[in-house]
Amino acid sequence: MRQVTRTWTIAGSGLILCGVLGMMRFTMYGGPGTAVLTAVADVVWAVAVLLFAIGLSREASVVARRPLGLTALAIVALWPLAATALGAALSQTDPTGAGAGWQVLGYASLLIPAAAGLIGGVQLGRAGVIPAPWRWAPLWVLAAQAAAWALPQILFVALGPDDVQPVAAALAAIGTLPFLAATVGLGVLALVLAARQRPASVDVFRSA
Repeated sequence: MRQVTRTWTIAGSGLILCGVLGMMRFTMYGGPGTAVLTAVADVVWAVAVLLFAIGLSREASVVARRPLGLTALAIVALWPLAATALGAALSQTDPTGAGAGWQVLGYASLLIPAAAGLIGGVQLGRAGVIPAPWRWAPLWVLAAQAAAWALPQILFVALGPDDVQPVAAALAAIGTLPFLAATVGLGVLALVLAARQRPASVDVFRSA
C-alpha cells in the first residue's frame, strides 16, 4: 500500500508540473526558452506516465504491469520526445516544412498517441487497480481531446476561414482545456486517490 501511495503521489505531482510548464510554454510561445521548457515538460511527462505504468511495485502499476498496457502507456509517455526529435531531424533536411516527411509526422502525431492512449486507457480501466469510476478518467480526457480537435475542424468547414478568424482565440483557449485535464486534472486526481490509500488496520487490543 505504501508503494501505491508513493507511486501515485510522485507521478501525479509530475503531471501537475508538466501542466504548469506547458502553460508557461504557451504564454511565451516563440520566445526565448520555449525549446527548453518544451524539452523539460516532455521529459517530466515521460517520467510521470512511465511511473504510473510500471509503479514502484506491481500493485502500484495502474495497468498491473500487463504487457499490452505497459506498451501502450510507454508509447504515450515517449511519443512527445520522439516527435520532437523527428521534427528536429526533418528541420535539417526540409526547413520549409513543405515536404512529405512533415505530412507523415503530422498524421503520426495525431494517430499514434490517440491509438496508444485509447488502448492504454482501456487496459487501465480493465486492470481495476484504480477505484471506479476514476479508473476511466483517462478515457474521459481522451474523449475531451478528440472533441477539442474536432470542434475547430467542424467550424472551419461550416463557417469558412474568414468567419472562423474572430473566434480563433476562443478556440485556442478551448484547445488548452484537454491539455490541462490530461496533466493538472489527472495529477490532482492521482494525489487525491493516493491520499485515500490507507494500510489495513490491525487490532492490537481487543476487548474481553
